[in-house]
Amino acid sequence: MIEVILKLKEKNIFKIGTMVETIIDKHHMGTPIQVRAAMRIKELHNDYCIADEEFDYTAEVPYRKIMYYDIITIDGMRPQDLAAVYNLGPKTSRFKKEKRHK
Repeated sequence: MIEVILKLKEKNIFKIGTMVETIIDKHHMGTPIQVRAAMRIKELHNDYCIADEEFDYTAEVPYRKIMYYDIITIDGMRPQDLAAVYNLGPKTSRFKKEKRHK
């Protein structure tokens, strides 16, 4: 998965401003919980990125370090599917649906 994200980064598809979905730790009533959150990329590095939570409107929203292997979706698509759209990887089962003749 990391190789796929690095290919997307190299072709400037995965860049600053891209939306990603990942699991983050938050505190709810003093208890840490894991939440699936939409994040917007602020900085890119070799094996991680820095992002902030997109729809959290509190003033103290921290930037979070997200490892590439923790990313679930990029702009709403799995990284493998997004790479297949740009011919950077093999076609996934999503693209191999049979056409039915009626």
